[in-house]
Amino acid sequence: MSDTLSGAGREELLASVFESAYAPIMAYARRRTAQLSDAEDVVAETFIVVWRRLDDLPEHEAERLPWLYGIARRVLANQRRGVARRGRLRDRIELVAASQALQTPSPLPAVLDAIGRLRETDQEILRLVAWEGLSHAEVGAALSISPNAAAIRLHRARGRLEREMRTPSVEAKGLRRIRTWLGWKGSASSAHEREEAR
Repeated sequence: MSDTLSGAGREELLASVFESAYAPIMAYARRRTAQLSDAEDVVAETFIVVWRRLDDLPEHEAERLPWLYGIARRVLANQRRGVARRGRLRDRIELVAASQALQTPSPLPAVLDAIGRLRETDQEILRLVAWEGLSHAEVGAALSISPNAAAIRLHRARGRLEREMRTPSVEAKGLRRIRTWLGWKGSASSAHEREEAR
């Protein structure tokens, strides 16, 4: 094609090519992809390439569709390579995650199971601290009790949870991780809790 087309002329030519070739290019892509969205991506990318390479568009209309198929074929190949790369990356991530899970099993499922066996008031105060990250004062405000009462209730709920967690399958190391997860802190409130436990 001549490269002397004006901007408006180029847009008009692209619109004409799109109108005549969209259906066959879509059919080409649809027969080679598993999902409609993938085929639509191929078609969109094909016409983006056509816009960039409009000066290379064959003069004769009979030659245009094969030229477009060639572009669509390369776009499809790039899409498949991208899918394959993402699949390999996903597999590596899953392998690493599985390996790490075997090396350091998460205490969370056991914690949630144990929490589920506690009474509702204990469950709620533990969740407010562990999930919402509230301080004793904030827990008190949420439960309409004083910060001191919240600290005492939290201490007792933690004690009951720890007793629930003391099974042959839960080791001391696991309990330390659980304590960290539940927000045991070396604060004045924690010191008060330890004093109350004596």
